[in-house]
Amino acid sequence: MTLTRFSHHASSLSLICAAGLCLSAPVGAQVQDSAPDANAIIDDQPITVTGSRIIRDGSEAPSPLTVVGADLIDKRGAQNVADLLNELPAFRGSTTPSSTANLTKNVGANFANLRSLGVNRTLTLVDGMRFVPSSDLGQVDLNFIPTLMVERAEVVTGGASAVYGTDAVAGVVNLILRRKVQGIQMRGDFGITEQGDGREYRGAILAGTEFADGRGYATIAADIYRSDGADDPYSRDWGRREYGLITNAAGVFPTRLIASNVHHSTMAPGGLITSGSLRGTTFNPDGTPRPFVYGQLAGAQNMIGGEGAGNRLYLGDGLLPKLDRIATYLRTGYELTDSIELLQDLSYARTKGRATTPHYFNFGNLTIRRDNAFLPTSVAARMDAAGETSFGFGRFWSDVGTPVPVSTNATWRSVTGARGSLSDTWKWDVGVEYGENKYHQQILGSFIAPRAAQMIDAVRAPNGTIVCRVALTDPSTACRPFNPFGENRNAADVSNYFRADQDLRQTQTELAASAGLNGRLFDIGAGRWGVAVGAEYRRSTLRAVADPLSNAAAFTFGNARNVRGKITVKEAYIELDAPLLADVAMVKALTVNGAYRYADYSTSGGIDAWKLGATWDVVDALRLRVTRSRDVRAPNIPELFTPSRSTQSITILDPFRNNVPSLVFPFVAGNAALKPERADTLSFGAVIKPFAGFSASADFYDIKISGAISTIPIQDIVNLCFGGRADLCSQISRDAGGFITQIISGGINVASQRTKGIDIEVGYRSALGQGNLDLRLFANHTIKNTVKNGALITRLAGQNDGSPQNGTGGIPSWSVTGIASYEIDRISASVQGRFISAGKINTAFVEGRDIEDNSLPSALYVNLNAQYKLGPASDPAKYKIFATVDNLFDKDPAISPQSVLPINPVFYDILGRRYRVGFGVNF
Repeated sequence: MTLTRFSHHASSLSLICAAGLCLSAPVGAQVQDSAPDANAIIDDQPITVTGSRIIRDGSEAPSPLTVVGADLIDKRGAQNVADLLNELPAFRGSTTPSSTANLTKNVGANFANLRSLGVNRTLTLVDGMRFVPSSDLGQVDLNFIPTLMVERAEVVTGGASAVYGTDAVAGVVNLILRRKVQGIQMRGDFGITEQGDGREYRGAILAGTEFADGRGYATIAADIYRSDGADDPYSRDWGRREYGLITNAAGVFPTRLIASNVHHSTMAPGGLITSGSLRGTTFNPDGTPRPFVYGQLAGAQNMIGGEGAGNRLYLGDGLLPKLDRIATYLRTGYELTDSIELLQDLSYARTKGRATTPHYFNFGNLTIRRDNAFLPTSVAARMDAAGETSFGFGRFWSDVGTPVPVSTNATWRSVTGARGSLSDTWKWDVGVEYGENKYHQQILGSFIAPRAAQMIDAVRAPNGTIVCRVALTDPSTACRPFNPFGENRNAADVSNYFRADQDLRQTQTELAASAGLNGRLFDIGAGRWGVAVGAEYRRSTLRAVADPLSNAAAFTFGNARNVRGKITVKEAYIELDAPLLADVAMVKALTVNGAYRYADYSTSGGIDAWKLGATWDVVDALRLRVTRSRDVRAPNIPELFTPSRSTQSITILDPFRNNVPSLVFPFVAGNAALKPERADTLSFGAVIKPFAGFSASADFYDIKISGAISTIPIQDIVNLCFGGRADLCSQISRDAGGFITQIISGGINVASQRTKGIDIEVGYRSALGQGNLDLRLFANHTIKNTVKNGALITRLAGQNDGSPQNGTGGIPSWSVTGIASYEIDRISASVQGRFISAGKINTAFVEGRDIEDNSLPSALYVNLNAQYKLGPASDPAKYKIFATVDNLFDKDPAISPQSVLPINPVFYDILGRRYRVGFGVNF
């Protein structure tokens, strides 16, 4: 009996090439896996591919599958496999370093997001196994895998919960890592933008050897990466134009205008009086008053033109965070016998991201009283003359610094396992994974808004000293008076009273054990039926400890909370692959596939997932396929166990009391009664291979998510309870008189989402002259992507803006990525084009009523890469150099000022033209 090795490099890649989805062939190098040459288009070795646990022969694919090979990562000059995945049309709304540049959590992270259904609905695996989560919501940061260790990424664009369990609602990203490697590969590169920022440095190594006459092997990889970030929007043309959103006067349409040269109209660095007879008075740096220069259409917050010096719209905003990353991976294996192999993986990775955020500001919502001790005499006299005792005041606090979010994330992981064969057709595997993630989130110099109001409310005490008004009644207060008139007029430490460091320390652990058996059953004339069965156990824990001020929700933003919880799950699955017909009229091959999984959660009880599918090879050149599945996402620990915390009181209308206004105090909390989300997915399509080297596929998908976990407005909770939602009525407390006393707001199984569209992939490979030509095209057309959350319905398809940072923003109608590569002798070159169709800023806007121009233009980005092999004739790939130019034509992003910056960093390139050069050594 001989162990059949799972040839991850060749056989699975050959399967995808046969289906027309392989991106490109591997480059030659001395560092090679022991797998056969992947240039062989058909390989009949037994393999396992993502989307199924059944070992099958060469050209069978149970589900639509896209593969990104290591050579394409190399040709693109990508620093991370996520960089390349996010260029594929199926990935939309992913968390990327650029999308976290102004966030206060997970700075620099790379979380995959398929279909823009949310990062928590895409399951990320490593060699088919779960990886320790990198965030409290369960996502895996792709930064944690050394890039050279990745042999390929397999992407299933459809539900796969029956095969892999919870979270695989939108699909699966499975990183297949190298196993047997002989030799050493090193790489170093440097990148920079045309503006001179965004510097990137990377060094990487991959090494491996065999021992014990080839029965044992060890492979190790390490990546060290640094990005200096880019923190000045004014270094870009579009940033210097200062685009912003202007609100028209009441009753004037359209209600919103997009304009350039936009500045703040209700605040200034030295302060701005916004009400009363002194409205429009600002203050020089030395505190002397002067008239403020208003621009046109001065609205509630912004204006066109007017004062610009020191009042810049994007001051403090960033484009790309600073990021340091180190990722290491050790893989060993030993063939104990001809039929048993022992496996051990160890990995450690650490990232540290540093973002920038806007300065603290007040849009005229502060109050200055007549007895303020710092009030200039001339201003006080004018107030007296007008009989005014106070005025509204806005300030841009650029003289006290800006909050700095710092995210430090570290994970170690161990996987111990064994696999082997019982016969030529029956294989088994067992494994135990344990890992720990430690996450430290700081927001240095974060603002406490109520304290800022106390500091500027300064008066003279009976002894003549200037104190905070609150000190007159509370002598123990630490409040120190702050002079808000002018700039830099206070001691550096005065602002420490209303600035403090937020601190969150979080630890997650994951223990997972699995056992599986798969093999062949019988043959009814069309091929042997295949079956896979297995059982899994998983225990996840989370403990988060936040500082006291954050727990009390004292800060303007952030405010993490203490959370502690544990989830255990026991699962069992079965999958069947049944060839029914072969080589009969109109049927070259007909196979049905089914899978079922039952999971018993300690929190939500038993849930099941299933999948049914079929492939029909009409002829060799035409395959039809269809899949129907029920997929699930179980609630995570924060959604279940976050403790309650009071928020600000609000007034609602109570429909149970004839819409009488009621003042209520909402509490935000986790919800232990949450149920798993459910998704029903239908996909069908075809693969054609009309002639050698060419293939094309098109697949339609329709995903319906019900019972999605979401928060809804307090008023909607009451209205839906009145409409018969008993589960929401349990969130409302009333006193003996029937008046609402409390409403608990948290995650509720109240939302739904539906998306449907078409995926298209085309590939052509052929010899051309003395070299080889490789063409690939990937396209997605999103027909519908609609979210219903309580009474709110949001249509995301065709919306090229929105809130991309939260992972569920809009999605373009058409996304296309194409790449053409040509290799001849020592030279290889590739050109990539990435197209985003025209769309809308907001699909809910009516052009001419809600906004002057609701359109966003299409965009085409062109990227180039070239490589030259410098090695000797016997081994040209031993040394090589490469150069990459991204955004060749320096195309600016589309302008849509609805968030921090007037651009969408997920769909559009915001850095402009940039360059990367590097070298590789193989020996």
